[in-house]
Amino acid sequence: MNKLLSALLWLVYGISFVLSFLFAFFVRVFTFPFDPHHRYPNAVMMFFGKSIMVLNPFWKRHYYGLEKLSNSKGMIRIANHQSFLDMPLMATLPVEMKWVSKKELFKLPIVGWLMHLAGHISVDRGSKGAARSLQKMIAPIEDGTSVMIFPEGTRSRDGNIKPFKKGAFHASVDNGFLVQPIVMEGTFSCIKPDTWEMNLRGDLHVSVLDPVDPADFDSVDEMTAHVHKLVSDEFLRLKSLNSAGKR
Repeated sequence: MNKLLSALLWLVYGISFVLSFLFAFFVRVFTFPFDPHHRYPNAVMMFFGKSIMVLNPFWKRHYYGLEKLSNSKGMIRIANHQSFLDMPLMATLPVEMKWVSKKELFKLPIVGWLMHLAGHISVDRGSKGAARSLQKMIAPIEDGTSVMIFPEGTRSRDGNIKPFKKGAFHASVDNGFLVQPIVMEGTFSCIKPDTWEMNLRGDLHVSVLDPVDPADFDSVDEMTAHVHKLVSDEFLRLKSLNSAGKR
């Protein structure tokens, strides 16, 4: 039964991507003259991106620190990466964001086309040009649109926090952009890497931390280590909450 329900949920999610692409394309045709950063198509993508979360009432979502979110100032937002569910879960937050994602995703039919339409930012993780790729996020941030980066670079294979890559923090220090950590816990147990079958019941926790100012640090390494500790400590707190809730 669980496999059948998982397959149905994946089907619904696939349909939502197709519908999102069609609507986003239509919106882009009419808004491109005055929407250089693709905000309207991105809003369409985020709306449909919520579908996989909203349509399963047995994933209980818990939010902390939402009052710390703001659409009034562009910044770099970072989050830990546990599961395919992380992006849909982040789409439920009441804030506008552009994603920095590996270039391979942009080559996928429908999904990649949609990401292009929504103005998300591709990066070649393994090339020397990765830092230059991150320069593409400067204009949207300066225009007030925040970007979201998974600084671990890929999903955790064991559910724990991995070391952070420094690209986001170099961009922060070089341009004076604030970095706002967001911590997620619970998505790993719902869809683990390398499997399509879902655990259709679970508690998903999202905690928004205070923005971090690069001016408070003497180096990129110091800032990276500080933010990593903030995320790791909050992750352990959320994990204890989730464990307590299952007793």
